[in-house]
Amino acid sequence: MEHELHLNYFPLQKFSLRYSYYAIIDVPEYLADGLFIQNKVRVHFGAEYANPDSPYLVIFCKCRKKDQEAFKAAMDALPNKMLLCGYPGYVKFCEDFMDKIRKVGAGSDEAVCPAG
Repeated sequence: MEHELHLNYFPLQKFSLRYSYYAIIDVPEYLADGLFIQNKVRVHFGAEYANPDSPYLVIFCKCRKKDQEAFKAAMDALPNKMLLCGYPGYVKFCEDFMDKIRKVGAGSDEAVCPAG
């Protein structure tokens, strides 16, 4: 099964009639939050994981299925906001992280949970 991966988020496989689940890459200032508000999407956040050698976080979250397009629009705008807010390495970090996810995912048919 092919896993859908984007630059800075990926969907998680979890059954729900109401919600879509994601893992996103953000920073401790939670810059994605402002974009979610701007796009009028309510996001519920769960666990977050950080590497002490990196300024970036992997955050698990969910949004209503009807809000998926607004969620994706906010996440697509996040790289520009990161650049403006002083995180020029964000895109490179996301690309490297997603490459690692693809390599791990290619080795098994199991759902991938990279930050666990």
